Amino acid sequence: MGYVDFGHPDLGYALTALGYAEPFLKVHGTWRFSARAGMGVAYMSNPYHANSNPLNRTYSTKLAFPLSAGLSAYHFLNDQWAVKTSVSFEHISNGGLKAPNLGINYPLIALALEYSLDTYNGSPVRDLEPIKKQQRQELLLAYSIKEDSVSNNQSIATLFYNRSFGGGRINAFTLAAMLEYRQLNVYENAMDQWSIAPLVGNEFLLGRLRFGQQLGLYLMQASEAPNNLFQNYYLRYQISEHLAAGINLKAHGRVADYLGLQIGFVF
Repeated sequence: MGYVDFGHPDLGYALTALGYAEPFLKVHGTWRFSARAGMGVAYMSNPYHANSNPLNRTYSTKLAFPLSAGLSAYHFLNDQWAVKTSVSFEHISNGGLKAPNLGINYPLIALALEYSLDTYNGSPVRDLEPIKKQQRQELLLAYSIKEDSVSNNQSIATLFYNRSFGGGRINAFTLAAMLEYRQLNVYENAMDQWSIAPLVGNEFLLGRLRFGQQLGLYLMQASEAPNNLFQNYYLRYQISEHLAAGINLKAHGRVADYLGLQIGFVF
């Protein structure tokens, strides 16, 4: 849970609730290090309004979706108390649900005293079982609704093929392909509504839960795409041996494009 004051009356403040994945990069000794990524929901106090708040172009809904990624250094005082220093990059937007939606991006530096209900000690590497580097393939359908620049609702349907290659105990590398259909109200020909792109990325493996980050390059892009590169972030849960579901956020640089719901077949 968190409170963020954006320091300007037009932007107001945010109340945030995030879930994190934080794998430790070094788990023994007085000094330990971790990488952390998270996403969640936020209440935004002062969204854009054409009459009462026209200068706020960063968000236009009370509901938003924060993202966070960063690194932390721990200095352990004993098994449960530690001084923690963190550096992270924060992003908040509504995922393209309603325009305008430029989003808010800011760096965060934090110093904290942390207490753990349990110890952080992990098993020595020599005692762990050998890594089984498994490959996984997924075929996923995604759907989203967003508002365009003239307040018309767009339906967006996406087909993803994703292949995962085991990297370490907590991460894997991914190669993917995306076929996207975007319902446009104004276009010159039908192909203006389609996008095709390969993607490459990384995902953190947290049991049945996976958090992925991918970079894509359009081979063919819909007329609304602002540039050739985009990012795709996803949180996906493997329900059973052959079924997975989750959410994904597609963005162009610092501007979120849309937030989608995904379901797919694992093989």
